[in-house]
Amino acid sequence: MVDTILLDGCIRAPRRAFVFLVTLIAAAGSGSSIAAASDASGPRWSYAGESGPAHWGDLDAANETCVKGLSQSPVDLAQTQPAAFTPLSFQYRSQRLEAVNNGHGVHVLSPPGSALLVRGDAYDLEEFNFHVPGEHGFNGVTAEAEIHLVHRDRQGGYVIVAVPVRAGERENRILSRILEYLPMRGGEQVRHRQVGINPIFLLPTDHSYFRYVGSLVTPPCTEPVLWFVMKEALEVSPWQIQRIAQAVGANARPLQPLNGRPVFSLFRQ
Repeated sequence: MVDTILLDGCIRAPRRAFVFLVTLIAAAGSGSSIAAASDASGPRWSYAGESGPAHWGDLDAANETCVKGLSQSPVDLAQTQPAAFTPLSFQYRSQRLEAVNNGHGVHVLSPPGSALLVRGDAYDLEEFNFHVPGEHGFNGVTAEAEIHLVHRDRQGGYVIVAVPVRAGERENRILSRILEYLPMRGGEQVRHRQVGINPIFLLPTDHSYFRYVGSLVTPPCTEPVLWFVMKEALEVSPWQIQRIAQAVGANARPLQPLNGRPVFSLFRQ
């Protein structure tokens, strides 16, 4: 049974894939207008024009960090420092599907019970969301999409795992299950009691990653946020990327300066 509730408020894409992605975003006109809608809790912001990323700090004093912060995300992962590999232990549980389109993107909510363990420290999974195109750069090139798995620690600090997504011949079954019931309009929330998902299947096989300290990628651009960006992309079908693009439009923040921050590469040998 589906409950629909209206709320108030490595990785180098070939040229044909890039053209394909541009076509998708252009075709997702309704998604782009959705992304320009405002949250009920604050002033309007978007990913283009006078309310776009360059102006986020001017829209609300609470967004000052978007302009003045020195540790903003996303970044280009071009120059990195090798570090000893520390495994990321994903202790994710199966859950019922609950997703909301807040007008800036689609967020799949996660109930208590799933966590990321790093050196014995637990970070609870709160949600995961989608960005088209990918936000982080790999020597200046972004993936066709990106999934962000958002965690919080006991002190309320953010820890985010970013998974680049590329189009290929393989269709991801769990992603297909999510996309079948994806809320396509801003303000729409869907709960499906009979659809089970597990975000563990949205991770690549190789858990090598980049690590750096950054920020949230949407207003108020809170700092600091600990980022783990997966080295390997998740392969999905072109149809799956198209479906995401139709729901979220173009919702990637431009790359931000590193300002001297180190980026570490922790690769499994």
